[in-house]
Amino acid sequence: MRKLVWMACLAYLLAGFGHIIIGSVLEPMMDAYQLDYRDGGQLIMNQFLGFLVGVLFAPLVIKVLGRRLVLLLALALFAASQLSLFLMLPWNVLLAVIPLGGAGLGLTETVLAGLIIGKLKEKKASIMVLTEVFFGVGALAVPVLSALLIANGNWNMVFLVVGAAVMVSFCLWLFLRFDDYEPLLTKEAVAGADGNERPLKARYPKTSLPLVLFGSIFFFCYVGVEMTFPNYLPSILAMTSDLSPSVLALSITVFWGAMTIGRMIMVFVVGKINVATLFLLAVFGQLATLGLFAISPHYIISFIVIFFAGLLMGGIFSLGLLVVNEGLPGLEDRTTSLLIAMGGLGGALLPRLTGSLLDHYSVQITLLVIFAFALVMTALMFLIFHFRKRLFREVGKGGSERISEVG
Repeated sequence: MRKLVWMACLAYLLAGFGHIIIGSVLEPMMDAYQLDYRDGGQLIMNQFLGFLVGVLFAPLVIKVLGRRLVLLLALALFAASQLSLFLMLPWNVLLAVIPLGGAGLGLTETVLAGLIIGKLKEKKASIMVLTEVFFGVGALAVPVLSALLIANGNWNMVFLVVGAAVMVSFCLWLFLRFDDYEPLLTKEAVAGADGNERPLKARYPKTSLPLVLFGSIFFFCYVGVEMTFPNYLPSILAMTSDLSPSVLALSITVFWGAMTIGRMIMVFVVGKINVATLFLLAVFGQLATLGLFAISPHYIISFIVIFFAGLLMGGIFSLGLLVVNEGLPGLEDRTTSLLIAMGGLGGALLPRLTGSLLDHYSVQITLLVIFAFALVMTALMFLIFHFRKRLFREVGKGGSERISEVG
């Protein structure tokens, strides 16, 4: 199993590269193409729309091809998008190709998450946490590489380096075999797994719909902010300071480095502090740090706030999944898919909105809008707690006591 786990970690490392790489070189890319931030936001949005399609269609493609072939297809699509970016193809061509790379990312993450959660019998939680840590390491490392290449005037080389790493992973998935776990990657094993379909046929009781609705909106906002904030950090700081492009790119590294640390810390504290309390602290921490960033008077303070924002936001996604799913027992698969899909939609649309704001309004307006989303998420958190507690009472669970202090 160890070999399979490390291959999954490598895939999530590459996914971390893919989600952040465009933002890490957005400034020099826009200069090279002589375009504005709205166009950059469109490119990021197209990638996340592709990601959303990959997430939604992954179960169907798995049934047709099997997990190994889906992973190979996903990695090939991702590598092709990186090659297109390296070659600096015409902008309209990039807008058409980038969604394919996003679909590759969506397929990769969905296939491996489903494999770990639905098929592995041991250490599911620890393996999922480990893959998330590798995702964070990827998101942390690629801006460092981008900063070095930007400083040398070869910013587009970052796409060639990442594309080569993706092809190495492609070859490993093609030739490696995983002993007892090999049947999990074949078409027959996946097509015959009835358990994957049963949760999707379940229906939400009417009393649970408010929790589903507010949870979905929360994830739409959160993933949108999580993707928008780091991707536009170099651009925002460029408007509020005189830092060099290579230093600006490091702002993304600070954010994702702190987010990775936050996720690692969560592994050790989640068993000692209940999930609802951790969720409350993380969401309030996000609100406070994004508010401080909006009014920061100096870039040094901004970098400090960026670090604490990443540290506190690192656990929101997984904690949110746990909080919402605890209120909907028996519907975990369907709920998780819905929340991830809504998150993907937010990650596609909010960068576009942010790019337009930067083009037409002052940077301060953009910062206030990001803070407003954090404020909305705080309100949604309390609504989630309220309807979650009500569902606990209706089903006669004692779990309502666990959130009595924060609900």
